[in-house]
Amino acid sequence: MPEFPRPVRLPGRNDPPAEPYPVPHDEEVPDVVDADIDLFGAEAAAAQLTARIKGLEPGAVQYAADGRAMLSPPYSSDRDRADGFAGEPITLVAFGAFGTPWSRDTGRLLAHVRDHHRTSVRIVWRHFPDPVAHHRAAVLALATEVAAVQGRFWALTRDLLSRSHDDPADLHDALVKSGLDPARTIERMQAGEGADRIVEDVASGLASGVTSAPALFIDGVRYIGEPDPAALSHALDGA
Repeated sequence: MPEFPRPVRLPGRNDPPAEPYPVPHDEEVPDVVDADIDLFGAEAAAAQLTARIKGLEPGAVQYAADGRAMLSPPYSSDRDRADGFAGEPITLVAFGAFGTPWSRDTGRLLAHVRDHHRTSVRIVWRHFPDPVAHHRAAVLALATEVAAVQGRFWALTRDLLSRSHDDPADLHDALVKSGLDPARTIERMQAGEGADRIVEDVASGLASGVTSAPALFIDGVRYIGEPDPAALSHALDGA
C-alpha cells in the first residue's frame, strides 16, 4: 500500500511505564496549543499519551515469503475488537487514526468492506494516532477507548471516521449519537483510561512495519495495493 503524506517516524527510547505513569523528568509533555482540545478538557491526558507514543522503540519486523510485512502480534479474538461475526474466515486489520486528513477516506473504505463483504470479512481496528498529522488524533483515540468499556467502540469509531473534526462540537455530537454521556466520557478520558491499549496498538504497528496510517493487513500480511474500494475488494476476494 503506498505511503501516505507526513509519515510517523517514532524515535527509539526505553519501554514506557504501565499506567498510572509519571511523565519522564527529562522529557517535556507536548504543549497543547489548540483551543478546541482545551474545550474538551482532556488535553493533559492526550499530551501524556503522545509522549508515551514517542518513547516507543520499534520492534523487529517479520516478513512473508513475498517480502510483505507480517502483522505482529497476530489477530486475537481474545484481545482485538472485530466488527463482524466471529466465524468469518478473512480478517482485515486496519491501523488507523481519527481526525487526520485521510480519516474519512479510511472510513469510506472500511464501510465498503462492511457492506460488500458482510459474511466473509471481519474488520479489526488498531490505533496508530499521528499527532504530527493532526493534533486531535490522541484525544479522539482516548474517546473510543472509553466508549469500548461501554460496548460502544464501533459505534463511536464509525462516527468519528465520518467527520473532519474542524469543529470542537464534533466530538460532543459523535458521543451523543453513539449513545454516550459526553461529560462522563470526558472525565474518564482525563484519567487516561485506555491509554495503555493505544500504546500497545502503536507498538504493534511499529513491529509490523507501519510508519503511517492507514495501513491494512489481510489475514496477517500487509496489503500493498491501491487504497480504494475496488482494489481492496479484489484482494479480499482472493484471500
